[in-house]
Amino acid sequence: MHTNRLAAVLMAMCFACTASAATATATATATAQNTEQNTAQDINKTSAPTAEARTGVHVYDFSSKLMKDEFKIAVSLPFGYGRKEATYPLILSLDGDVMFGLTREVPRLMSFEGTVPEVIVVSILYGDFRSWIAKRQRDFHSKDGGADIFLKALRDEIIPFVSERYRVNADDKTLYGHSSGGVFALYTAFEDPTLFNRVLASTPSLEEEPAWAESMVKTLADKPYSGPKLIITLGSKETQTKAALAPLLADLGKSEKPVQFRYKEYEGVTHMAVIAGAYADGLRWLFQK
Repeated sequence: MHTNRLAAVLMAMCFACTASAATATATATATAQNTEQNTAQDINKTSAPTAEARTGVHVYDFSSKLMKDEFKIAVSLPFGYGRKEATYPLILSLDGDVMFGLTREVPRLMSFEGTVPEVIVVSILYGDFRSWIAKRQRDFHSKDGGADIFLKALRDEIIPFVSERYRVNADDKTLYGHSSGGVFALYTAFEDPTLFNRVLASTPSLEEEPAWAESMVKTLADKPYSGPKLIITLGSKETQTKAALAPLLADLGKSEKPVQFRYKEYEGVTHMAVIAGAYADGLRWLFQK
């Protein structure tokens, strides 16, 4: 089963990746140790970063009433955030426990050359490896309504929490997800098309959610795609996912606004090897004028 294979591959790579997120978490926690959750003091402290600006990362303990769970929210600020009063686009990156290091640094570096603007990157950190595997399955999939609850939490709790504390451009939000995170990102583009302005669905494992695939195709049969600007990326060796995506890709190609959708396939590339290139390429296309 694809999910079990993914878990096995992730287990092999998680130690190096988790170290990056853990280092960021430890640094941010140390610099924000006097911050209190959900308080005016917290808002005042983060609205004008001081020592935190050296790392650009803040991490908060967060309790979700909708999800009935506690986790951490990591926020990465662009260089120079504390020196100007501008608002910034938001990128919400799923799978923060292993992706946050990559997803925060790539746009920070790309902003130097102007291929993407300076952005605020936000991720959810579930904690240890077992919690991450279990909770991504809960939050990114349809079983027991988990994805619907998570989507509502993003809209009504998590994004507002960040927006209250940082200068987020409310009209410029991007969602990024890979694998199960990619299929949730794709689901969000259809289920709540106004929440995000851009969606990057990297190798969305749609074979794991056949009912979602059928619903998306049915939606497009009734009317052309008109949701957020959307890019789907895939390694050519992902044959199961490619087959599951084929009907959807055919219909998305008929969009009334072709500029709203793009599909990019990476020849000879596997499930994990596609991540970095697809993220950079996806951001470049999504943010181009």
